[in-house]
Amino acid sequence: MSTQYYGLRRLSPYQGTVQVVECPGFRAMSADGLRWRVQFLNQRSRFSSYGVWRADGHGSLIETERTQPIIAALRERPPLPFALADWLELWLLDALDRLPLALLATTLPERTPSQTTVAQWRTALEGDDSFRARCLGGDDGVSHMPHCSVLDRCVQRAAGSRSLAQWFRRGSDGSGEGLDRAGLDPALIGRRLPPPAFPELLLRRDWRNDQERDLVRDYHEWHACNLLTHRNLARATRAELERAACRQAGNLFRVRNLLPEVVDSEILQVAMVEALIRQSA
Repeated sequence: MSTQYYGLRRLSPYQGTVQVVECPGFRAMSADGLRWRVQFLNQRSRFSSYGVWRADGHGSLIETERTQPIIAALRERPPLPFALADWLELWLLDALDRLPLALLATTLPERTPSQTTVAQWRTALEGDDSFRARCLGGDDGVSHMPHCSVLDRCVQRAAGSRSLAQWFRRGSDGSGEGLDRAGLDPALIGRRLPPPAFPELLLRRDWRNDQERDLVRDYHEWHACNLLTHRNLARATRAELERAACRQAGNLFRVRNLLPEVVDSEILQVAMVEALIRQSA
């Protein structure tokens, strides 16, 4: 096995992307491109935590004959971010047209897709009520129900009472081949969907009424910093996310090393300076 460099999306729920470096017996993972959590393959063929490596030498991983290969792989890594490699995607399907509605899970192409994943999408981790949708703000500015719960219910309504999910093997052109899964209509198995059938971000943006559409927009803006680490975004989409991300200067600064492309460098630079000022205050 040669050294491999790739990115993964953290689901479910979505929590951004992670950069991965693999070499025989070791794996290193990072959510910011600075702090790398190094793991080793134990006797049970499972990864166990080993230490933290940082290029500035402030990590806990000690360089020995055993750890030298993974440290060398980290030092010699290609530019960040690495290309996403998790192109087996599990999508929650819309109840009406059975087209992809929301991304539930992903895995590497060589893995066997799970058949036991619950077909239920979640806005955030349990107990995390930090999502605040501008479109749901009342006159008093007080939320009487967690906004993540409102979005969860919105997505579940679109998926229907008997929600279905399907794995798709995505192609380099963005198209996707529907795979078999327990409980699926045989007509869905083997279908090939064109790139526009798959939401560009995590959740379909075209909804049946303005409030649902605005709610999903606010959700994508909440995740703007993490979504900017994705490749293959339309330039207009990236520009829109950059504007939203600049309102979260601290989060944007955290992923500054993972941006594959920048549309408006001027507004991003202003946000970076703001983040540094806040850190030093």
